[in-house]
Amino acid sequence: QIWLNLPAEHKMDKPDAKLLKAHSMENSSSSSPPEDTTPMITSEDGSTITTIVAGEHNGVRAPVECPTDASIIRIQFAPSKDSKSTWTHTLPTSHETAMLYIKSGSVTIDNQRIPPHHTVYLSPDGEQLTISATEGEADVLLLSGEPLREPIASQGSMVMNTQGEIQKAYMDYQRGFMGLPWEHTMSDEEWRDHVKRNPSMY
Repeated sequence: QIWLNLPAEHKMDKPDAKLLKAHSMENSSSSSPPEDTTPMITSEDGSTITTIVAGEHNGVRAPVECPTDASIIRIQFAPSKDSKSTWTHTLPTSHETAMLYIKSGSVTIDNQRIPPHHTVYLSPDGEQLTISATEGEADVLLLSGEPLREPIASQGSMVMNTQGEIQKAYMDYQRGFMGLPWEHTMSDEEWRDHVKRNPSMY
């Protein structure tokens, strides 16, 4: 799971949920991905697959919009003919916070090898990010965004701006105002019916 902290003005927005389908695209495609999809861009040589959950890469923007300026991008490296796969991304100038999680394999950034299961925090200097996989397959997650520059209060799974808001959020949760949990074995149709029968009170 990935949790995004929202600006104070959006923390009490009406919740929304979407079931997204994968949408395969060529790297040179100029078309926009359909609504309620997650674009997956395959490079021309087939050495990388870029999945854009949120944000933009090479002119392709995910249809799902975030109420904050953030990117969630997965990069899968496959062995190429020259045994080296390279992926380049331009970070928006507003994204002062950026990090990588190496799920599997290893990658190289600025001649520094990053082993699997490590998190890398990127400096805000420069906009061009180049990642290379020289040891075969690799799976990487890129998270970046613009800092909110707001007070943060957190407890458990709740993130608000003040401790008073945290206490109210937990009270609302206990009263079922945020809807009710569901079994993860539900089908899509069962899940839709559950959410419809147990709506959020916001």
